[in-house]
Amino acid sequence: MLKYNFLLEKQEISLLKTTLLSAFIFALTTLTGCDGEDDISSVAKDPISTPTLTGFASLAAATSAEGPISGQFLGGTLFNGEKAPFAQQPVQGFSGAIKNPDGTYTVLADNGYGTLQNSADFLLRLYIIQTNLRTATGGSGSLNVLRHIRLRDPNKRIPFAIVNHFTSDRLLTGADFDPESIQRAPDGTFWIGDEFGPFLLHFSADGILLDAPFALPDPTHEGEILRSPQNPYSEESSALRIMNAVTAHAKAHGAKFTPVFSPDASLLKFSFKDAAGNTITSSSDAHGARGKNTPAGMVVANSDIFDVTQIRAAGYGIVPYTVNKESDMQKLLKAGVTGIISDRADLLYKAVSEFDANGDGKAGDYLLADGRIDPAKFDAQGHRGSRNLRPENTLPAFEAGLDNLMNTLETDNGITKDGVPIIKHDPYIDSVKCRHADGSPYTVTNEVLIKSLTQAQIQSQFICDLNPGRGATQLNELSLSPVAVQFATSKGYISPYVMPTTQDLFDFVNAYVAYYELGAGKSDPKAAVRVANAKTVRFNIETKLNPRSDKDYKGNIYKDRTVGFEQMTDALAHVIIKNHMENRADIQSFDFRSLIRTQELYPQIPTVYLWGDSVRMNNGLGTDGDGGNLQDEDGKNTPWLAGLSWPYRVTALSVPQRVQSSGGFEGMAISPDGQFLYPSLEKPLVDSPARENIISQFNIHKKTTTGNFYRFPLDSTLSATPAVSISDFQLFSATDGVVIEHDLKTGKDAGYKKIIRIHLEKSGDLVSKSPVIDLLNIANPHNLYGPTRSGDIGTGNPFSFPFNTVEIVVIENDRELTLMDDNNYPFSNSRNPALPDNDEVIRVRLPQALVLK
Repeated sequence: MLKYNFLLEKQEISLLKTTLLSAFIFALTTLTGCDGEDDISSVAKDPISTPTLTGFASLAAATSAEGPISGQFLGGTLFNGEKAPFAQQPVQGFSGAIKNPDGTYTVLADNGYGTLQNSADFLLRLYIIQTNLRTATGGSGSLNVLRHIRLRDPNKRIPFAIVNHFTSDRLLTGADFDPESIQRAPDGTFWIGDEFGPFLLHFSADGILLDAPFALPDPTHEGEILRSPQNPYSEESSALRIMNAVTAHAKAHGAKFTPVFSPDASLLKFSFKDAAGNTITSSSDAHGARGKNTPAGMVVANSDIFDVTQIRAAGYGIVPYTVNKESDMQKLLKAGVTGIISDRADLLYKAVSEFDANGDGKAGDYLLADGRIDPAKFDAQGHRGSRNLRPENTLPAFEAGLDNLMNTLETDNGITKDGVPIIKHDPYIDSVKCRHADGSPYTVTNEVLIKSLTQAQIQSQFICDLNPGRGATQLNELSLSPVAVQFATSKGYISPYVMPTTQDLFDFVNAYVAYYELGAGKSDPKAAVRVANAKTVRFNIETKLNPRSDKDYKGNIYKDRTVGFEQMTDALAHVIIKNHMENRADIQSFDFRSLIRTQELYPQIPTVYLWGDSVRMNNGLGTDGDGGNLQDEDGKNTPWLAGLSWPYRVTALSVPQRVQSSGGFEGMAISPDGQFLYPSLEKPLVDSPARENIISQFNIHKKTTTGNFYRFPLDSTLSATPAVSISDFQLFSATDGVVIEHDLKTGKDAGYKKIIRIHLEKSGDLVSKSPVIDLLNIANPHNLYGPTRSGDIGTGNPFSFPFNTVEIVVIENDRELTLMDDNNYPFSNSRNPALPDNDEVIRVRLPQALVLK
């Protein structure tokens, strides 16, 4: 990629710091035609009858700037001859521009690669560029990138998770915002329009966010705000934002593994076609406490809030829990999950072995030659060993998981009085699953906490072989667990069903290998494959605690029932490291504090983020909610997520998302007096009765909307290629301006791309429109494009600007406009179907003067 030289940071921002006032004065003077090069008298000497190209320049598509690797989530494939990822930050995607007093431009880079899920490594910046237009009298036709301004949030104005959430400078990325429009206020600060919220963002002259993002009201739906599907105050996009934040945190501390996303399966959103061509989708009512199953008194919200396609595209493995029906397993396999946690290890193995991943009619695509599940392709996890086959979290349960060739054993862990990690789901040694070894009564009334007893006391006093209603498949006959029996005897345990420690589990797997490789099981016909699987089996080890401050059904405060997350995390990490299991064990939790600590202190251990909504109604009925971490606590943010914000039950079902995806504040004008911003939606609202875009009015000084709004009717005269969006808006008087209106077709197929003059009528009225420039038919008598490449289109006379992302118009004076494309590097190929688009800048002279005020 081409590179440019940067000055030091102080030099990078000196231009803006020293010209706060002059910038505004310059804007006013240029709008009154006081540029010596382009004054009215000079225009009069060169009369034209049609919009004419008077200047052209371009920046090579592959121009890069200093910065970290970018484009890691693009799949590593070729795009128009360019291969991602890129060694530095591409200088691409100009989506807004302001002219500076010295003739340079401050241009706004967009979010990077087009979506929230693929742009987490694209840093948001303003670039200062210098143009040397090719004109009829000379000029190189080049663009020079001089410096950049980093957009960042060191003062933590943003209340939701961002990629660099845990850093001090909090550099903003394309997974945080999609910036599409920019204006400079009279005080020299920047206002940027975002599409994801959509929001207005207020930055200092040197790129520091000054206020929390401003959401604007929906003027067509009383009491609502403008929201898009990517809005961070909705559950649908919050999980991905949080995963981005914790992943950046992990990598900043040296982690080599990307954290895994592990949700309740009933919260997943998916869609695929079956063999018959039928579309199979998830249900918004799948969860037992959402949709139609919402408990009385709670907000009704969608179940399907975690989009499998979106999360996979962001680079995350998805391992949902707890899936026990083979039909559900098959759906999830087809939906694209990377693993499944199940109580039925036998059914999970069957489902995986019968799955046809590549659609060639042959099953077994996820299996190795010897019948094991390939861990590089799929992660089959036995939940609590395999609790629907044997009593959970016991050695026999883990043996059942190994017998059924699970490539991961999933566990829960608590900490004993003497600091030993011990495997148990509940903070209590619960009477439903365990009994006194001496036969004395043990009921709910005299249950004890794990943290109140030592390892020796627990393993000598309790046997956990009871069937807690898991069905007829759960058996505790010792003849089914020969390795567990032998191992318990060797350890001197009173029963194979004592509560095992985490160390016991590691030792048990070694004993399992020895049993089938050298011991009594070596003649078993499955011995070889069981040995091979056990030698590589992984361990998914959960910190089991609850940070809530309310009380459980026994009257105990949740967070006081176990040791703290620090001690629990450290104890488990030390056992993993002691056994050299860093490459075979991970720490998972609903308590994200545990995982953040793991990443900071033990980055060599992978982390798994669990997500659930086991609703706690605070009704004292005995539901402790240990499995859920999304619900708020007394109206405050959930205590489970390490301070990361979660908008509990705010979904498209409860709060409408009427702004279309990629339909936010694409254009934004500023009034000539600098008092008002006019952010405009790129597309109509989803339920708009007409093809009309909304333009709002925002008071810069008061930092609030005025309540005024205007309706922009999209052109529909060309039925084959109607306009679908507007991409920039600039005012040249208090009520008059120009808008870029276009279709989404590109190159030779482009049909409608125009500069439209508009007049703002009364609030709520349609704007009046008249065409100014047809961007597909611009006179080019001097052939200013310059040297052409084989395959270039629209470079002659007439000249065409055939991009689907013409996103910038700058009013130079009453007779000339400057336009720039967003080249969407490396995707767009509008100028040449075989090559990525350059960033092009054109100057167009108008046959009739705008009346500038």
